[in-house]
Amino acid sequence: MEPLSKLFERFEVVCQTAATFVAFIREGAQGEVLDRLSSKARQTLKLGSALAKFDYRGNSLTYVAPDRLIVRLKDAGTLEDAKALLREIFG
Repeated sequence: MEPLSKLFERFEVVCQTAATFVAFIREGAQGEVLDRLSSKARQTLKLGSALAKFDYRGNSLTYVAPDRLIVRLKDAGTLEDAKALLREIFG
């Protein structure tokens, strides 16, 4: 089973040109996603429990409550590149 599938239910392209993607967090997995992000990435912004921004090796990850994680790659990339980044963080 794909390691990401226990935390995320699906992935979508937001803007291919801007290398921006969204991962939908499974119900009940938000805490684990935030804990792992906090331990591996540098938090750059927190607005209560509604929004948190993280930087991981120049890539931007934004948690938007209740169930979205927006991934913006520092370089051009595909949805597979975004998934590879998430595997690196959450794998």
